[in-house]
Amino acid sequence: MPAQAAPAQPASAALQTAEPQSAAAQTASAPVSSVSAQGSNLSATGSSLSGQQTGFNIEINLASDVLFDFDKADLKPEADPELQKAAEVIREKGKGLILITGHTDSKGSEAYNKKLSLARAQAVKKWFESNGLQQDFQTDGKGAADPIAPNTNEDGSDNPEGRAKNRRVEIVINKTKQLGE
Repeated sequence: MPAQAAPAQPASAALQTAEPQSAAAQTASAPVSSVSAQGSNLSATGSSLSGQQTGFNIEINLASDVLFDFDKADLKPEADPELQKAAEVIREKGKGLILITGHTDSKGSEAYNKKLSLARAQAVKKWFESNGLQQDFQTDGKGAADPIAPNTNEDGSDNPEGRAKNRRVEIVINKTKQLGE
């Protein structure tokens, strides 16, 4: 299967156990509405947040275009409301490791995109810490390695919509300090 057509494996698999998450476990995750029903306010109208809840984690996806200008890692002022919503979920549910992973589209070199995606993840972590969150944060930059949409169309032409979806920051909130908690 081409790498661009395959969905990205959730970062939660690494947080749940040392073994890969089974397909059944991936499909058993609850939709965003379940998360918002628990007071996380993820599905608020006009929000660029999306997410899902699994047995051990809450996964939040933030559109990079809302957080950052193109090709930049400085948070835009309009990112504050989106980050506030994510911070609420972390305060309410975060018990263990909080993994913040930056992603880019396929424009630019691999080395440049990895550096940019890591800088974006670190900017989000710094925002959380400067707003009073003192959880166990870990940051990672994947660059263009884990696309969730094709960066190009089947005919090889540019796919701006797909590239926009790939520019994102994912936050995985571990709801337990250890398995079984």
